[in-house]
Amino acid sequence: MALFGWVGKVLYIDLSNDKVWIENVDPEIYDKVLGGEGFAAYVIYKRLREIKGPLNPSNVLVFASGPLTSDLIPQSGRVSVGFISPLTGIWGSAHIGTRFAYEMKRAGFDAIVVLGRAERHVYVYVKDDIADIRDASKYWGLDIIETVHALRRDLNDQSIRVLAIGPAGEHLVKFSTIANEEGIGGRAGGGAVMGSKNLKAIVVKGTKPIEFAYPEELRKYVRDLNARLGSSARGVSLRKFGSAGSVGIYNEIGNIPVRNFAWGRWDDNEVFKITGETMAKTILERPYPCTTCPVACKRFVRVKPGKWFDKEFRGLGPEYETISLFGTNLLLSDLEAIARMNEDCDRLGLDTISTGNVIGFIFEAAERGLISKEIEGLRLEWGNADTVIKLIRKIAYREGIGDLLAEGVRRVSEKIGGQDFAVHVKGLEMPAHDGRAFFAHALSFVTINRGADHLGWPHMPWRGIAVPELGIDARNDRYSESEEVVDIVIKMQNLMTIYDSLVMCKYAFTAGLTVTDIVNLLKYTTGKEYTVNKLMEMGDRIWKIERWIDNQLGVTNKDDKLPRRMLTPHANRNDTKVPYIVEKWLPIYYRKRGLTEDGIVKELDV
Repeated sequence: MALFGWVGKVLYIDLSNDKVWIENVDPEIYDKVLGGEGFAAYVIYKRLREIKGPLNPSNVLVFASGPLTSDLIPQSGRVSVGFISPLTGIWGSAHIGTRFAYEMKRAGFDAIVVLGRAERHVYVYVKDDIADIRDASKYWGLDIIETVHALRRDLNDQSIRVLAIGPAGEHLVKFSTIANEEGIGGRAGGGAVMGSKNLKAIVVKGTKPIEFAYPEELRKYVRDLNARLGSSARGVSLRKFGSAGSVGIYNEIGNIPVRNFAWGRWDDNEVFKITGETMAKTILERPYPCTTCPVACKRFVRVKPGKWFDKEFRGLGPEYETISLFGTNLLLSDLEAIARMNEDCDRLGLDTISTGNVIGFIFEAAERGLISKEIEGLRLEWGNADTVIKLIRKIAYREGIGDLLAEGVRRVSEKIGGQDFAVHVKGLEMPAHDGRAFFAHALSFVTINRGADHLGWPHMPWRGIAVPELGIDARNDRYSESEEVVDIVIKMQNLMTIYDSLVMCKYAFTAGLTVTDIVNLLKYTTGKEYTVNKLMEMGDRIWKIERWIDNQLGVTNKDDKLPRRMLTPHANRNDTKVPYIVEKWLPIYYRKRGLTEDGIVKELDV
């Protein structure tokens, strides 16, 4: 029987034994976990007992596409990466907006699974059902963009797609990234896992067509969908101002990090200097779309030579999380300086969220006397952009104090003190969102399986986005203590897990992609009839697989805790609220998820 939406094959790379092979996938697995993050979680689940540690050769890296991965379907150009995180020690995942996923599928694979550790520095080359492991010694030490360009030059092929690590991954920085010139897999330290395997890059090229069950119906549906997403009010706003269009409003309501999450608001005039609106008027050259995206929320910027760039810079600019964690969080309002920090992190391979957090932590630690304010020629103080830029490089290469900061906020606080202001959940640093602004976010932070993670998107109903198929209305009661909030959090987490398994960009949701659209796209792509209930069951199942993995690695209800700072009122405003309610909600959440009182998965339907 023909298989549409999936190829049905997975490429395995065993670096320890210099072997590659292909395995067929039982279609029933896709009926259970869909693809993308769901498939990655399934592979880790099956192999978990063999994994002896995040940086041990036994750790597994899974690069997975989804059933909607196709350059025809809008905002489907993403790849999910699954692993055990070196930063947290539990389930880790990253999602990268990139054409890599299309090429992997065209090459004949739904996923690539990397095992073992090479004895030398290597990269993997994949083309149309064929793969081999090649020497990468000449690329070791290059940054991510240099690596991509060098591989294209040496292979004499500008059409190849590459995922690579930079010096941060090579030096096993616990929050290093896997990335290329168009997308960043930032969270949880997948770059360090690649580095521990001596794997510099994966190169893919495919020439096979991606086939659909109902191609003409799909093309017609996509034409209408593109027009709707691109012309929606939120789609237009994202194209004009990018994700940083939220900087101003989040400062107003207390949802942006300020001074290591201590303050709830910064001076409006300073914040205005780094908003998406200001970027559009100053350094923005054009909106930058991922493949097939009608929205184009990424920023392609141009910065003239000056204090922060020796020569004119043209490239991807900072998004909301980066602007917030390096900007308001560190009391920096120089947009060009933040663009430089973003570029350095992207090239060196550092997660900007974790990097901004750990620098904010060390600034506060210096202020409190836990570490000297003057160290290695740097002054650790708020608003010091020169220090931040130098710290980024020190972290990437583990030089001096950078060797400590490369371990992440949790480990730094355990070594020098300061747990009261170490802002993380389960070891993953907090994104640029605050549970004191949305109680739903607070509950989601402690229950998302990779740690502090905003991408469960539970706050979106309170930003005016309804999900009628799930019975979720647009709301304005962001401090509601009703049990109904627990249901909304679970439903939104399940839906966003489905997005990560399709694999789709979540800004499609913001621009107006509905659950009904997903059902229809799956029908025309795979030929299978899905329902909203079935999708929610799959989302719940995938969440439970990840939670089971965490349980096996020691996670229980004792770990589902907000950082102390987020249980402390904002220092400079009194109109936000502390989410004490989360402690009351957690037993309800466990019951509704089918967990034990200790937060343990009771039954797993895999």
